This record gives sequence, C-alpha cells and structure tokens, in this order.
Amino acid sequence: MISETKYCDMKARIPEVKGLFQNRRYSQCATLCERLLHRSNGEIHPIHLAYLNFYLAMTHDTMARETSSRNRIPALDLAEKYYEAALAALSPARPQSLEDIQEAPSPTSSISEDEYSPKSRRPFDSMSINSGNSSSTTATSLLDEDSDCSDSEEPKISMADYSFPAPPSRHQSQKAARRRPEPISTAQSTHSRTPSKHEKQYSTVFSSFISMVESHLASVREFRDVPILPSNRFSGTRSRGSSLNTRPSSRDIMHDEAGMDKIRWERKSLGFRPRFDPQGVRQLCREALSEL
Repeated sequence: MISETKYCDMKARIPEVKGLFQNRRYSQCATLCERLLHRSNGEIHPIHLAYLNFYLAMTHDTMARETSSRNRIPALDLAEKYYEAALAALSPARPQSLEDIQEAPSPTSSISEDEYSPKSRRPFDSMSINSGNSSSTTATSLLDEDSDCSDSEEPKISMADYSFPAPPSRHQSQKAARRRPEPISTAQSTHSRTPSKHEKQYSTVFSSFISMVESHLASVREFRDVPILPSNRFSGTRSRGSSLNTRPSSRDIMHDEAGMDKIRWERKSLGFRPRFDPQGVRQLCREALSEL
C-alpha cells in the first residue's frame, strides 16, 4: 500500500522534472528522475513511475538527436529502455495498483470510514432487523427502569398502582421499519464498486498517454535504424572536392586558338593595385611629433 504522504510528495516533484525538461536542462532532468526512482524503493504509484521513466527516456532521446554520431546509439538504447519501462508501468496487468493509496479521511468529510464498519450499527437498526423480539425486549427494559424509579421514590407502593408500559404497536413497528436506512451490506457493495478518485482522474488519459509513449518508442527505433551520416565538417570538404573534380575545365570548352588568345590578353590587361607603401604615413607621423 502506498501512503498518501508519499503519493503527494512524489506528485509535487513531477512539475519540477517537467520544468527542467522544458528549459532544456536535460542532464539535470535525467539526474533528478534517477534519484527519485532510486529513493522510492519500489513504493511509487504506477502513474508517477510511468512519468519519471517517460521524462527520463525523453531526455536521452533528445540528447541522442542533438549529440554526435559517436554517442548516439547508447543514448537511443537508454531511451528505448525507459520508454519500455513506462509502458510496463501502464500495462493493464496491474489495474489493482491504482487503488493502492491509503486515503486519510478528510476532517470536513460528511461520511467517515467507521460508518462502514459493523461496530457503527445504530440501536434502531438492530431493533428493526429483529422485529420479532423488539416488543418483548422493550417492555422488559422499560419495566426494569420503572421499577427502579418506583423503588427509589415510594418503597411501599402497591402493585395495583403500578401501570406497565404497553409494547409498541404493529403500526409503529412498520413505521420505524420504513424510516430505517438501507442495510450496511448495500452501502458496502456500493462503496466497493465505486472507483477511487485517483482512478477516475487518470483513467481518462491512459489511452492517449500510452499511445504517445508508443509513438516515441517507434520513433526511437526508426531513428536508430537510419544510417549515420558524416558530420558537416567532413561532408563540406568532400562536397567541395567533388565539385572541383566535376567542374569542366576551360581548356575543354575553348579549343580554338582565338579564344585562348583572348583569355591571355585579358589576363595581361588586368590592373593590379600597387602594394601599400608606409613611407608617407611615417613621414606624416614624424612631422606631427616634431610640432609637439
């Protein structure tokens, strides 16, 4: 059984895990998930177990897609492992685990757990159930009480002056039987058939959450089967080399002598900018320093 304190404590840590993942702090998110899983020692709700494994798998999945090809496969293996753990926590083989939370009775609740126990039966329930013996039992009890009161007030009173109370009539017994509440067994059966509040809260999102985890798992397996492409720095060099090799040469295009003469004349007629001469700048600097 999972206590309410542990359930609420783990529920309060889930937003922190989600915030770390949304802020792209993947290493801290993975560390926090692993620490919470290790600290729980197996005493954790299946929903929280699935969420922690899901975010742990998401961190490894995201880092695998952003990292280099050398560390991609181990990260994808970890992502697949934790996705499968999340699906195992949500498997329908453990539906009874959803009710493993000991819900403490609320101080403001109108119905307590003692009302469903056999000790909480009211006196009139037993009287209405055992209607055959109720008249005699009531008459005997009233007789004893009235005799005690008469002995204390008037010790020498005669029996002729004593009036015995009449037993309850059949009409009154039927009226009391109509007013009695439903049997305890009916309340217990209704209470047992009613699902817990946590089961109602999470049953509506089970199917969508499981589908989402399965889609992530399929994406990881598909991405792992894709062949690893070379990095950008090597692919750029190779592409430039291949483009140079496939580029047609000018000699292959122009075979006539007139075209070659034109190219030679253009090269000779190119005007190059003269090289920078620092002598003029140095002369200006000397003149400026001499005036100071």
